[in-house]
Amino acid sequence: MTFSGISTQLSRDIEQIEHNLRQWFPNQAFVKAAKIQDYPILPEEQALVANAVSSRQREFATGRWLSRQGLQSFGLPDQPVGIGRLRNPLWPGSVSGTISHDGELCAVVLMQEQEHSEAGIGIDLVSLPQRVGRMDELAPMFIANADELSGITAYNLAVDPALLLFSIKESVVKAMSFQLDNFIDMREIEIYCSDNLRFSISGKSVSAGIFAATTGNYLVTAVKGLC
Repeated sequence: MTFSGISTQLSRDIEQIEHNLRQWFPNQAFVKAAKIQDYPILPEEQALVANAVSSRQREFATGRWLSRQGLQSFGLPDQPVGIGRLRNPLWPGSVSGTISHDGELCAVVLMQEQEHSEAGIGIDLVSLPQRVGRMDELAPMFIANADELSGITAYNLAVDPALLLFSIKESVVKAMSFQLDNFIDMREIEIYCSDNLRFSISGKSVSAGIFAATTGNYLVTAVKGLC
């Protein structure tokens, strides 16, 4: 069975991704995933990717289309979602949010001020068929030590531990984007296990919830409550 040109497996992935994200974030949060397509976006948004390749334009359009649905669900006027100097989405002052896309899918989570209390949130999607067995391409971007790889076995997921660790660190970077002035080197982030999984940045311990799950074809990770 398909609908709107979406295969059964992709539909299941969307449902499972949304289910996991709703389990991890407050009930009031806006959570939505969709197939990457040419969705309508505002002229100000279109101008930001006018010179990008078509695949990037579709990814961008899907993320902005979903994000503006979320803003309107909070009662905010329809407005463009810009790009910050770290390539992060620029949200209205009362909202924090995060966007991720990989493979055929894009997902968005938005939270209002009273829900996040200035704490950052981040999510990351990984298309497993496209990424499994290709960690050599990602290895130069981060360092995974034995303690980190051992700690994330607590998730008991049937994915490459290094890929899971990379995705978690991507979520951390996104969660930090609202408070950063410069790009952070992923090699400065270390995931470790005490009573539960935590992480440090340049040796400084940071408190946050770290989550991970898999669907049929996707790994999804999230960081909530970064402070």
